[in-house]
Amino acid sequence: MTNMQEILDRHNIRHKDLAFMAGYTIRAVGQWKAGERPVPRSVQLLLKAIDDGRINEQWLADNLRTYL
Repeated sequence: MTNMQEILDRHNIRHKDLAFMAGYTIRAVGQWKAGERPVPRSVQLLLKAIDDGRINEQWLADNLRTYL
């Protein structure tokens, strides 16, 4: 998988946004970035889908509103 930070930068996704989207803590995202823990497969798939254009930011925002 492409570097997680590269995908986040390309799509202007902040660490706290990824934490919210994936259901993890900001600390967990920091651990993934630092290589202290592996990025969960579900998060890898989410990022790949965003990067490949299969999920756009608007669709994701609309669907995440349900959980607020």
